[in-house]
Amino acid sequence: MTVRDRGNDRDILEAVRRTFLRHDMVVRGDTVVVGVSGGLDSVSLLDLLMRLEEEYRLRLVIAHVHHGLRPAEGDREFRFVEGLASRYGVPFEGRRIEASSYAKGSNVQAQARSFRVRFFEQVAREWGASRIATGHHRDDHAETLLMQVLRGTGGLIGIRPVRDGTYIRPLIEIPRERIQAYARGLGLPFCEDSSNRKRIYLRNRIRQDLIPWIQKEANPSFVDSLLHLASILEEETKCLDAVAEEALDRVTRRGSPEGEVILRRDVLEEIPRAIQRRVLRRSYGRLNGSTQGLSFVHLEGICDALDKREGCAHKVFSLPRGVRVFLEYEDVYLTRRDLWEATPYRVPLPLGREKLIPEAGMTLRAHRVSFEGPPPGGGRDRHCVCLDADLAVGEMVVRSVRPGDRFRPLGLGGEKKLKDFFIDEKIPRSLRHRIPILEIGGSVAWVVGYRVDDRFKVSEGTREVIRLEALPKDPGEGTRARKISQIK
Repeated sequence: MTVRDRGNDRDILEAVRRTFLRHDMVVRGDTVVVGVSGGLDSVSLLDLLMRLEEEYRLRLVIAHVHHGLRPAEGDREFRFVEGLASRYGVPFEGRRIEASSYAKGSNVQAQARSFRVRFFEQVAREWGASRIATGHHRDDHAETLLMQVLRGTGGLIGIRPVRDGTYIRPLIEIPRERIQAYARGLGLPFCEDSSNRKRIYLRNRIRQDLIPWIQKEANPSFVDSLLHLASILEEETKCLDAVAEEALDRVTRRGSPEGEVILRRDVLEEIPRAIQRRVLRRSYGRLNGSTQGLSFVHLEGICDALDKREGCAHKVFSLPRGVRVFLEYEDVYLTRRDLWEATPYRVPLPLGREKLIPEAGMTLRAHRVSFEGPPPGGGRDRHCVCLDADLAVGEMVVRSVRPGDRFRPLGLGGEKKLKDFFIDEKIPRSLRHRIPILEIGGSVAWVVGYRVDDRFKVSEGTREVIRLEALPKDPGEGTRARKISQIK
């Protein structure tokens, strides 16, 4: 006897049809992988889909995972679901997970879910399925919403009817009680998972204790009220998401390197915090393809630093999956590389020669020039300067910035830490390690592209100078160097 001969519950079938239509869950001819644990909910889901199979021309495939956490029960459930597939005449795909596969010290339930998701998606690929159906229902949705409230996740999302365009929940608008009545009315066999009774799990305590207490002591219609609130927030979230998408387009720097997202800090700081969080979340999602693991706390820390009252010119944040956020004067970088890490270098600069400095993305030239009258070069071009040759005594080298560097900026009249000079000039930390330092006789003579040291300045008595030029990496690109702050 086929499933469709065993009875008919028009109300619940019509509820599933409405859910299909309201959320565009399936189209005729879809192949659907049905996750069946053997419990009442998933067995009821399978039975309902079988009754709708011909109407929607569905091709069903049953997928089941033995998680290895309850060996005896798991064996029984595996055999039960395999037999169920045989009775329904539906292809069966099963996977057994060894207990040794779980990492010690980690959330076992989360790992089990990850194993299950990967297997379902593998089955979907192998069978060319466009949908994966699970047995989550209305009460599961309410329990998840309450868990999010208790954990302070920053949003009421619950269980979406359709997720990622693939996962569908045909029972999501049907209460548990109604599904139980459906299964009892048809005498559907199922396996009871003993872990569903254990109060060590938060969801079970919410289901068995918290929600019944609220319904008894505060609001008999609590589940309806919670779902109504979530529905309102979902509509408002869609509105905010649309605003955030437009803001992300405005704030993103064009031409960002592959594997990075660069945001304009000045624009981002002017956006309301609710939109800031969404822009940052979307930026993170662009790098990873998912925002899983990114919490409200992660985002709030970045938003606090962006608040002008905090005055954080430079700061770095570590996010899940190796993503780091670097705050600089003008930009906010989301990247996996260490933006502020520098590789030290030190190379001689011989007179009359060109020296390529790959770490700085430029070439330096040094020539000794005799003259009468005003010294050649210098002027307003910070990439072509002259030093008094009589004062430029000792080995001439080009090196990277070092902690504790000091010099006497021309025109300042005193000594200054190089770090403080960079801050005053508002040079981003990501560029500081790319600024070459010309050192003569152990002293900083020129912060290339920015300032000459006062001790090496050209005066009226100067008759020979060291003429220095900073050029593009390939001198053939032109004789005028790019401004160092544009080299990224």
